Amino acid sequence: MPHLSRKALFTLRRRDWLGAAAAATALTALPWNSVFSAGPSSGPSDFVLLSQRLTGRATLDTAMGKRIYDALVTEDARFPDQSQQLLHLIESRRLTDDQLLSTLSSEKPALAHLPAQIMTAWFLGVVGSGMHARVLAFEHALNAQAVADQLRPPTYAYGAPGSWSLAPTPHPEVHHG
Repeated sequence: MPHLSRKALFTLRRRDWLGAAAAATALTALPWNSVFSAGPSSGPSDFVLLSQRLTGRATLDTAMGKRIYDALVTEDARFPDQSQQLLHLIESRRLTDDQLLSTLSSEKPALAHLPAQIMTAWFLGVVGSGMHARVLAFEHALNAQAVADQLRPPTYAYGAPGSWSLAPTPHPEVHHG
């Protein structure tokens, strides 16, 4: 084996660098979850994909998605399996929003509650109801983001607790004259 100097080892031609850069770029485009998974993947990443389909949003906050997913799993241990079934149904049949509800009610009634449950979690930031309701988002919920260009949801109360429920105090008329 010929002896190579250290300088020769690190001297690459321009086309070698370009080839390596192209290969690295191509590798980043591969869907690594599906490349290395033994079977259908599940969990927060698939939940975010399902959520994108249901909300119509191209991107969603994955950290928020994990919090919502974990809360939904805590509420119902069947949620991972049911959400995976729902995602598979939507993708395999390429169901539109209009088709989804009728398909679920006629063919998969056990899954019919999932779209509303997931949408409520994303748009209102709440999982559960009544005494078991948990607020996971307020100003970061999708309903607040939809109007964020004009409105900012308050993050604190502007008066004493419950003051918002009282009728406003009338101001004395100002006379100009």
